[in-house]
Amino acid sequence: MAAARMTVMTDTTGTVRHDVADLAESLLTHDDADLDRPFTILTHRQASSLVERREALRPLYEAIVARIGPPTLLGGTAHGPSVRWHGSERILLLSGDHGEALLSAHEATAFVQEEYSRFDSGGLPYTWQLDRHGPGHDHGWTFNGHAAANGWAQTEEHLAQILASWAEHMPLQAPGDWVSFKLWASRDWGRTMIVSYQPSQTNRELCAVIDDRGHEQTPERAAQMRARGWQDLDDTGRWYTRLPETDPTAPATLARLIVTDLRARGTVSSHEVTAWDISAGDQGKLWVPGIGVDVHPRRGEHF
Repeated sequence: MAAARMTVMTDTTGTVRHDVADLAESLLTHDDADLDRPFTILTHRQASSLVERREALRPLYEAIVARIGPPTLLGGTAHGPSVRWHGSERILLLSGDHGEALLSAHEATAFVQEEYSRFDSGGLPYTWQLDRHGPGHDHGWTFNGHAAANGWAQTEEHLAQILASWAEHMPLQAPGDWVSFKLWASRDWGRTMIVSYQPSQTNRELCAVIDDRGHEQTPERAAQMRARGWQDLDDTGRWYTRLPETDPTAPATLARLIVTDLRARGTVSSHEVTAWDISAGDQGKLWVPGIGVDVHPRRGEHF
């Protein structure tokens, strides 16, 4: 269904913020609200960066929260936000892609059942979701599994997408919070790679670090590691790569480094890789069905 438009939402003036807040309130609470119809609240310019999209949406998002309260669930897809406010009978969804941001309201039971069905059939309605027990109703449908990638290329793509999504949406939805996870590979069990997004680390927000203490750090070893994409070695035998969120290639670069290093250490398939300690600021439950690898602890296929 084509998105309906309000007034032209290419700026974020006070009038626009007020109109968007009015729309959010009416969609969530008014009896005559137009359900299942997306309304465009912001149009991004072509080829806008994730930081530009994030900052353009910020005043509108803040206006919505100021009017109707904080969301029930935070989250994002590979291309845009996925934020939900759960009323007793209705869900308000902030969604979109790299071209626009949308607001839509849906009958709650039908919405969660349809989303669950999409998961069950192999679809991916969202890449990540953060449950911090926000206000609103729990409608009882949660997908707690993951969508395994089909080969290394897809693993790399999924990792790049989730890193980019965190960089675009976490500072807006959860200001100041970091996100991180650990990767272990079954053929190199016990060696920890930590991948993170840290908004407080200006110009090096996206980061990966690998424990390489099992190898003598010779000039030859340094050349090997730098060829994989690692940048710096600390005095404890850990290699780091830190990249700025303002670099549009940074998420893909970090994902390529992760996959290259895993394969160089003997991992044959992405199915041998597990993500551990997946956390957003050590608050709430972070579900990552779009991460592209297995997760631990396994939370069951569905519930």
